[in-house]
Amino acid sequence: MYVSLTRTKGSEGPPLEVAAIAGEEMVPWLREIEGFDGLLMLTNEEEATTLVLTFWKDREVAERHRAARMRFRDRVTAAVHVTVEETADYELSFADLGPRLLER
Repeated sequence: MYVSLTRTKGSEGPPLEVAAIAGEEMVPWLREIEGFDGLLMLTNEEEATTLVLTFWKDREVAERHRAARMRFRDRVTAAVHVTVEETADYELSFADLGPRLLER
């Protein structure tokens, strides 16, 4: 599994609410992309930063949709007034999320 990470910094509004709004906007669009396997957002309210992790079947799928994903990311971040501070890609090496987390 392949993971794309984006770190954003907020400028307006409560970070948790802003991240939730962005996530709600992103999920329907991402679900339309073949090979999309999930979205996870982690927010640090004190620093007004959010880590956005999108999960993909493999590197090839993520790369194939990179240009469209970046355009969409830029539209969403502009709409919720956050700036992108970092983008990085990773191979998932281990995960154990447990059933309680997956129920959400």
